[in-house]
Amino acid sequence: MTATSTSPPSHRDHPNAASQDQLAGLRPLRWAVRAVLTLGVAASIAANVLHARPNLISQLIAAWPPLALLLTVELISRVPSHRRSLAALRLLATAAIAGIAGWVSYWHMVGVAARYGEIDAGASYLLPISVDGLVVVASISLVEITGRIRAGTGRPTPQGPGKVVR
Repeated sequence: MTATSTSPPSHRDHPNAASQDQLAGLRPLRWAVRAVLTLGVAASIAANVLHARPNLISQLIAAWPPLALLLTVELISRVPSHRRSLAALRLLATAAIAGIAGWVSYWHMVGVAARYGEIDAGASYLLPISVDGLVVVASISLVEITGRIRAGTGRPTPQGPGKVVR
């Protein structure tokens, strides 16, 4: 007769759970992605401020959309969702903020790039896409990495009133 273990399955048995080695590599990667996201937002803010009128109020208003996007992405990546409907609403709101920030920043950056001589081969229209694309990729990456870390640590993720998925 052999003894069998009757202990409950650990979070490591979960198909989405990452090994401790993988988690150790994801945490510094998350900080690197945050740095990339911050760099992209800083470039967007710089272009917006350069394009704004030369007064503090205009510059603060111009700086707000990319800053709002950075703060929104940080909230989504750090605050676990409680209900699927609220998570979907957060994603829709983030998409709206990203759309506003992208639209405003795109045209500000087009104007700044053209003013400083980037006019060959439509460069003034293409350069902003590289900044906005970087921000989008970094934002999605940050949310994905955080989700993998959460799944790998075995921390519960609430999915509805009174329901906890492990």
